[in-house]
Amino acid sequence: MSNKGRDYYKDVINDYIDGKTKIQGEHPSEVLVAMDTFFHVGKMLMDNPELQTVPPEYLNNLLRALNKYPQYRDLLQDLVSILKKHETT
Repeated sequence: MSNKGRDYYKDVINDYIDGKTKIQGEHPSEVLVAMDTFFHVGKMLMDNPELQTVPPEYLNNLLRALNKYPQYRDLLQDLVSILKKHETT
């Protein structure tokens, strides 16, 4: 990822953490909690560059929460595709 791309995502995460932006729309509380936690993990990764990956339990919680609701099926499939693309053997 280019520095420009990294800076963009860093700004998005920081704006969310700082309360300058929020998750839009109506979502089940379980999904909101999972997304909120995922943003905080993103911040943790930015603040601790020695960490190379998202701890699996956070990603699993997000995927499980999304899987419970049919309206998130497309997003869930996209995330799984991304994960499979970057899967290590």
